[in-house]
Amino acid sequence: MEHIFLALRSPGPELFQLGPFSLRWYGLLIAISVLVGLNLSGELASKKGLKKSLINDLLPILVLASVIGARIYYVAFEWRNYIGKNFWSSINFLNLNIPIPSAIEIWGGGIAIHGALIIGTLSIIFFCRWRKEPFWDLIDVLVPSVALGQAIGRWGNFFNNEAFGIPTNLPWKLLGRLLAFRSRFVSKCGTHCAKQHTRRYTRRHTRRHTRQHTDRQRNNKVT
Repeated sequence: MEHIFLALRSPGPELFQLGPFSLRWYGLLIAISVLVGLNLSGELASKKGLKKSLINDLLPILVLASVIGARIYYVAFEWRNYIGKNFWSSINFLNLNIPIPSAIEIWGGGIAIHGALIIGTLSIIFFCRWRKEPFWDLIDVLVPSVALGQAIGRWGNFFNNEAFGIPTNLPWKLLGRLLAFRSRFVSKCGTHCAKQHTRRYTRRHTRRHTRQHTDRQRNNKVT
């Protein structure tokens, strides 16, 4: 029987670059998910008897709060990468290097959906109290859009070569994951540190696969 192999490899995080301007896949996909979510929530709001304009008024607050929450959550759990010599970064504006804390350098990557959900929910509570709208009815029309937006946004992780799982030999495996894993730590703590993280990552998942293979053999013998 012939095996059909499907190898998926990310073409890179950038869709295109025009001079100093570059469009990243992750940003494009997030924008698409926001637009799709806006339309979906608007339709669901109309069916539930809510004003469709209510979603339009909430959207800017919700998106801003979610982005800020996602960044805060990520930095809080990766704080070692934003202290000491890594505390400061810089942006180039009119040929001037302006120092900024690296924790707010969100365009360099690093957000977490958990923080977006927490701060986003708090912003909805604030909005409902301000506008005197029913919280649970509004949540009902927003949750499907959140789930759909998460599904769309996950493809941004594919293009960024991040949020990968364990090594596999399945035909539909993604390529270049271990290299991406190592390159993340090269940029953060140097080549030697990256080699240590890569070896630790490989050993941990190799032991897991060995245990799973042994368990399968044992179960086959029993049956």
